[in-house]
Amino acid sequence: MTENIRQNEVERPSQFATTLFRFFRRPTVLLVAGTCFGLLVGWSVFSFSNLTGKSRFVVGGGITGLVISAVMVAYNKRWETLTLSEIKINVPEFAELKFAINDEYRRVAWKVFIEALTRVATQPLGAEDGSLREALTSLHGLFATTRDLLKNMKPSKPTSNVTVEVFAVKMLNQEIRPFLSKWHIQLKKFESTNPDAPESEWHENVDCRKELEGLSDRLIKYTTAFGELAGVQNVAGFFERDAN
Repeated sequence: MTENIRQNEVERPSQFATTLFRFFRRPTVLLVAGTCFGLLVGWSVFSFSNLTGKSRFVVGGGITGLVISAVMVAYNKRWETLTLSEIKINVPEFAELKFAINDEYRRVAWKVFIEALTRVATQPLGAEDGSLREALTSLHGLFATTRDLLKNMKPSKPTSNVTVEVFAVKMLNQEIRPFLSKWHIQLKKFESTNPDAPESEWHENVDCRKELEGLSDRLIKYTTAFGELAGVQNVAGFFERDAN
């Protein structure tokens, strides 16, 4: 249910934007909007052409300045999006890593951070608690979602530093994939031969949970790094667990 709620929250802005886009594509709306825009342009040109002397130079200079300012703002935003800056992060087991980061990569890091933070990947699963099948399904979802995020982002510019996608691929291929490749097959065999038996009767139940706990500890380090890359304040606070 939590996954569905979060998915709905993500989809709402997209649905609103789609509805708004469709509305403005209607022929009637386009006709009215075009007419209003044409009237506004015509009135502006007529008003400007009637100006003389100092007033005409002032208005012309103001318009020129506005256009130049708009171009500069657009250029600065584009520059901030494309320009790579360096950020150093201490990641346990990796020591200090130098990352190449920009606005686009921060957004990707934020999305990976939220996806990992809200899944079993970084949440405790006690020896007698929860479901291993749900945990493996959640990990598979994290793998697929992260892969889709990487597929939809632009490739990084050449750099000697670590990039968000390199770090994410490392998390997928060196951590999540080996775990799923091993335990998904083993658990599936047990489920197919013992369809009505609880997971507690699976002879590898304890071993799987131990490895899941180790994976969770490592994924927390990855997730923390993604949070820091995204500019999240007090990342450690997201992983504090209730002592009760």
